[in-house]
Amino acid sequence: MKNFTLCIFLSVLMTGCVSESYFQSPMHSNTAPYKTIPLQGDSIAAATYIGGNFTLGAANHRLRDSYFGFNGNLFRSHNFGSLQGYYGINAMVGQYRVNYTKDAEGADQQSPYFRQGDNFFGAVGGSAGINVVSPFRKGEWRVLGAELSYQQEFGDYYKFRQKLPVNQIRYVDTRDHYFTWGLSTEILGEVGNQWQLGYKMGYIMSVNPLHSQTNGNTLHPAWVSQTIAVTKINTTGYIQMNAGTRVFGVQLGVNYRLGR
Repeated sequence: MKNFTLCIFLSVLMTGCVSESYFQSPMHSNTAPYKTIPLQGDSIAAATYIGGNFTLGAANHRLRDSYFGFNGNLFRSHNFGSLQGYYGINAMVGQYRVNYTKDAEGADQQSPYFRQGDNFFGAVGGSAGINVVSPFRKGEWRVLGAELSYQQEFGDYYKFRQKLPVNQIRYVDTRDHYFTWGLSTEILGEVGNQWQLGYKMGYIMSVNPLHSQTNGNTLHPAWVSQTIAVTKINTTGYIQMNAGTRVFGVQLGVNYRLGR
């Protein structure tokens, strides 16, 4: 009789307090920092860049968690006819802060797995992209771009997600890799002596959907990216805003051309 009562108690505990939480990879919304590609009118067939950015954002249900990170990358760009592209490698480190979660009824989640606090995260990976270009006077329209990114995650936040009880959470990403594809369009032009201004908008989606054990649904994480970039000779500064599936973030970054 005691064993039966214990089983009933555990069953209610495990199924009756579902946390309205979305513990996704910290790479979500952070896999597509801006990559500088010279205008076709600059007559630069290929160039090598080093870049970096600081990112700050919020995630999870009602954006209750917060994160920040630093990303560094090395990439090479090419112009060839009506096409242009880039490929490169990157590394990112940061901190993800988990705040107290609540169950479906709004009460504080008491499970010891939902530990509030700061979690270190890191990732290494690579990305590549290609654009179809239409030049115009003093500028160009990168009509359609396609991008791919693969990131290998490590750190405390990945270990934290691995230990979470998936039958008590709406969605949790327990993978240590993050693979995305994206489409974009961008317009750039000269705005002064050796100054260029550009605006880029993109749509990026995770290749790996998330499946919920609490309601049986499938989630396809994605986000919209908007970037304003200013280039002066060899240096590009940019600000990027990313908003999507339970995430919002801002990136401030710089790319510097090392050589051709």
